[in-house]
Amino acid sequence: MTRPSRPRASQVHSAERAADARLGKAIRARRRELGLTLVQVAAASGLSQPFLSQLELGRTRPSMRSLYRIAEALGTSQQALLSAAGDGEAVEVAGGEGPGARLLHHDEQGAAITEFVGLPRDFAEFFSHGRQEVLYVVRGTIEVELQEAEGSRTVLLSERGTLAYPGSTPHRYRQVGPETPIVLVVHSGA
Repeated sequence: MTRPSRPRASQVHSAERAADARLGKAIRARRRELGLTLVQVAAASGLSQPFLSQLELGRTRPSMRSLYRIAEALGTSQQALLSAAGDGEAVEVAGGEGPGARLLHHDEQGAAITEFVGLPRDFAEFFSHGRQEVLYVVRGTIEVELQEAEGSRTVLLSERGTLAYPGSTPHRYRQVGPETPIVLVVHSGA
């Protein structure tokens, strides 16, 4: 029995560069569609103009946090940008710890599934958006903090744990424990 061949490092690197270039083109296309300059997007996102330029040229890969800020500045979502760049393939973004995230599914009705492999060990800024969000922990343990009207609430989710909440609720999550978590984030609604 022969083993299936694994892609060589150069093939993987080439595929990653192509995905980075597609994401950069999708961001540039959205920016131009809105008639915005790099300087305007930099000011609105809080990111540097040189970083955005390198990103649009496919020479760097954003974190999910940076992609969130860019999407907000461009009046869209991370998933819409990843979908525009996907060309039918998963597009990865850089992570704080671990490989990062990749869009697994996105459709025109607004449903999207993103897989995170590894999360930061410390909480970052809160996210909020207009869509319903469901977290499903495939592996590991994460902690989710929600800023609700009644006050801040923290939820610990372990393997096979699920949590749903309106995306408009400020939320953030982080890795707990030594095992690298794998988390599916499902967004629904437009």
